Amino acid sequence: MTGKPPDQQPATNANRARELAFLHIGKNAGTQIMHLAQQLTVHGLFIRQLSHATKLYVVPEQIAYFFSIRNPITRFKSGFYSRKRKGQPRIYVEWSRAETMAFGAFEHANDLAEALFRTDARGLIAAQAISAIRHTSMQQIDWFERIGFLDARPPVWIVRQENFAADFDALLARFGMKVALRDLRPAKDSASAHSNDYSNTPDLSDLAKENLQRWYARDMVFYDVCVKWLEKHR
Repeated sequence: MTGKPPDQQPATNANRARELAFLHIGKNAGTQIMHLAQQLTVHGLFIRQLSHATKLYVVPEQIAYFFSIRNPITRFKSGFYSRKRKGQPRIYVEWSRAETMAFGAFEHANDLAEALFRTDARGLIAAQAISAIRHTSMQQIDWFERIGFLDARPPVWIVRQENFAADFDALLARFGMKVALRDLRPAKDSASAHSNDYSNTPDLSDLAKENLQRWYARDMVFYDVCVKWLEKHR
């Protein structure tokens, strides 16, 4: 290991010609993707994991890339509880001061979402809280600031968290790989996959979903545009 961040690590001579960059948007199955990426090296594909902070405009244009997306509403819920757990069980990242205040005010994702757009003090606290929590503050389209995407800077493919298996297979096929997801070993446990069961948490109410659609309006459009791009390029 060189000690450099993943997006600065050099590929080996053996796999440099088959290098693909992964634009890592948080809470979009990125941990699962990189778990599979480790297995793809033996098949001649090196997937370079870019850091969460890396935006597309800093990635050289000659580098082929892909990214994953997720419905903004389910991404919000996953992000809320991921940070409430401080990233556990896979990692541990202590709350920031602002996150401590956010989770002190809202026990559940539904509580926060329902309070958005209220005109009283709790509405103001909710707006601050959703902007303070690491995973809920960023919208997916933010990774494409200062540059066009899709037709302006087309990816190899896009992997939808909700359609993971088919989209991941399509990604490999479009990059000329003779391997599919069935030939790999996806992560099954929550620590390896960085995923969790939210069945014991309150469902998002209709009001919560409506508020989230308003709050993440840019991302709702972004997600729909990406889906239409996938349909156009099948």
